[in-house]
Amino acid sequence: MLVRLLRVISLASVVFGTDILRLSYTDDKKDAIPLGTFEIDNTPGRNVSVTTVDVPNVQVSGHYCLNAQIEGKLDMPCFSYMKLETPLRFDLIVDLNDDNEVKQVLLSYNETNNAIVATARYPVVGPSAPVAKLKKRTKTYADKKASKNKDGSTAQFEEDEETKELSWFQKNWKMLLVGLLIYNLVAGSIKKQQDTGSGQKAD
Repeated sequence: MLVRLLRVISLASVVFGTDILRLSYTDDKKDAIPLGTFEIDNTPGRNVSVTTVDVPNVQVSGHYCLNAQIEGKLDMPCFSYMKLETPLRFDLIVDLNDDNEVKQVLLSYNETNNAIVATARYPVVGPSAPVAKLKKRTKTYADKKASKNKDGSTAQFEEDEETKELSWFQKNWKMLLVGLLIYNLVAGSIKKQQDTGSGQKAD
């Protein structure tokens, strides 16, 4: 009777645009034991719905490989290794893409269920970080040392920050110091020459 029902469903799926998802688990003998049959209605123009066709009365306790198959479209042997225990309290989540095609299935424990409850899940656009303007900044040796990462690399870009406006003296104090030293050297040598010149004239 069950085989005839599955054949009728398979024929209907070709006509009405539905897929038959077969869920099974693998025991120590590597035999695939049916865990449930689910109908995925992906009729164009409507949201996909998943309904339970058949869940066999299995007595199971232990860790097993789970398998999922949609003939000609999806083959996921041992997509999860997890503990199964009767009564089966799980959510069967069918992940779809934007074209309503099944990309993967997940089995998640849900203590509020008394069976395997199937649902379809569409992709959701996640949050995106705000765009921040970055600017290149030349760093001093102390800045690079302070911002070194663990791998030894340094950040080349950082968020735009308010830079402190420096005065003309703060920007050019090195040049002033060098000019002052040169002036002292030149003035000292000229004074020395004048002293030696005046000493010679006195003789």
